[in-house]
Amino acid sequence: MPLVLPLMGAWGLAAVLAFLDGRRKAVAWFAVVGLAGVLAASLALLPAAMSGATPRLVAGGWPEGVGIRLRADLLSVLFCAVTNTVLLGALLCELLEGIGTRSFPALVLFLSAGLTGAFLTADVFNFYVFFELSMGSAFALAGYGRGVAPFRAGFTFVVVNLMGSVLFLTAVVMLYQATGTLDMASISEWVANPHTRRLDVAGALLLSAFGVKLGLFPFHFWAPAVYRGVSTPIAAILAGALANIGGYGLVRFGPGLLSNELAYSDWVLAVLGGASLVYGAFLALARQVPAEVLAYSSIAQAGYIFTALGLGSTRGVAAAVLLALSGSLDKAVLFLATGLKGMRARTAFAAAAFSSAGLPLSVGFLAKTELLSAALREERWWLAGFVVLSSVLFLVALFRTFQRLYWVDSQAHEAPGAAAGGVVLGLALVGVGVGVWPEPLLSLGMRVAEALAQGVEP
Repeated sequence: MPLVLPLMGAWGLAAVLAFLDGRRKAVAWFAVVGLAGVLAASLALLPAAMSGATPRLVAGGWPEGVGIRLRADLLSVLFCAVTNTVLLGALLCELLEGIGTRSFPALVLFLSAGLTGAFLTADVFNFYVFFELSMGSAFALAGYGRGVAPFRAGFTFVVVNLMGSVLFLTAVVMLYQATGTLDMASISEWVANPHTRRLDVAGALLLSAFGVKLGLFPFHFWAPAVYRGVSTPIAAILAGALANIGGYGLVRFGPGLLSNELAYSDWVLAVLGGASLVYGAFLALARQVPAEVLAYSSIAQAGYIFTALGLGSTRGVAAAVLLALSGSLDKAVLFLATGLKGMRARTAFAAAAFSSAGLPLSVGFLAKTELLSAALREERWWLAGFVVLSSVLFLVALFRTFQRLYWVDSQAHEAPGAAAGGVVLGLALVGVGVGVWPEPLLSLGMRVAEALAQGVEP
C-alpha cells in the first residue's frame, strides 16, 4: 500500500469538495465514502508497520536527512486509524442529522489531511506545517453554526491555539539552531550523544504547546467555553480528533526525541498530570450542563497522558499511547451522544461513560489498568490514588449527566435521529470490542513504547 495514499487521498478529496455544496446529499455521501477510503488506506499500512518493514518515503527524491521524510510506523498508523474513525463517525452523524453549511464536508477532509500528514511525517517543520493545516480547518469548524455562541467559541479557540502554535514554532527554531537538522531521527541521534547539551527550553515550549492543545490544567481555560459553545459534532471532532495531535506530539517528541529532557522533568509531568486529572474530575462533578461536564472530563483525560509519561518508564509510555487512543474514542462518542435521543444514543453514552471511568470490558479499563500497573511498579502510590479517585468521580459525574439527558428530559424517548444513534453506538461498540479482546492493542502499545525506549521508530 503506497504511503502517500491516505494523505493525498484526503487532500485531493478535500480540494474537490471545496467547490461543491456539501449540503447536498450526494456530495455529503461522496465525502463519507472518500473518508472511509482514507481510513481503509490508513489501516492497510498496519500489516507492514507490524512486520517491522515500516513504509518510508523521501519527498522529491532527495537523500535521506536532506529531503522531507515520511514514514508509517506503528505509532503513526494507530493514531491515523483512530483519528479518521472519529472524523468519519462525526461526518456521518452530521449528514444523517442534516448538514448546515456547504463547506462542512470539505473542512472535515482538510482536517483529516492535516492530521494524517502530521502523524506520517518524520520532519519536525513538516509536522508544524500539517499542524497548522489542521488548525486552520479546525478554526473554521469551530465557528460552524448560527448565532453568537459558535462565533464566540470559534474566536476563543483561534486566539488560544494561535498562542500554542507560536510556542511550538519557537521550539522548532530552537531545535534547528541546536541540532542543525529537522529530521526526527537525526535529532534523536543528536540527543543520544552524551556530549551534547540538553534542550530544556525547547522541551518546555513543546510541553506547553501540546498542553494548550490538549487543554491541560493550567492551560485549560479555553476548553469549557469552546465545548459549550459549539455543536456536538464539532465538539466531538475537536475533543476526539484534533486533540490527538497533542497526545501524539507528547509521545513522539517526548520519549521519541527528547528522552533525556523527559527523564529530567518526569516529576513535573507527573505533578501537572495529577493536578489536571483531579481538578478536571472535581469540576466535572460540580457542573450540570452536559457539555461542561464533558469539557472538564477532557481536561482530566489530558492529565492521564501527562501522568503516564511522568512515570518515566516503558510501561508508562505504553499506557500514554493507550490512554490517548481510548480517550479519543470515548470523548467522541460522549459528545455525539449528547446531541441525540433514543435507546441507541443512550446505550452508546453509557458504554463510553463506563470506559471513561475505567470499568471492565472497555478500552478505558485497559488503558487505566496499564497506567495503574505502571504507577505501582514505580511506587508512585499517590498517582495511583489520584487515578482511582478521578475514576470514581467521573463515574458519578457521567451518571448524573446520563440522568439529565435521558431520564429527566421528557423528550428522551423520541428518536428522530435513530440512524445517527446507530453510528454512535457502532463507535462505542468498537471500544467494547477492544475491551473484550485487549491483547492486540496491549501488544501494539508495548511495542511502540519499547521501540521509543531504544531510540528507534516504532
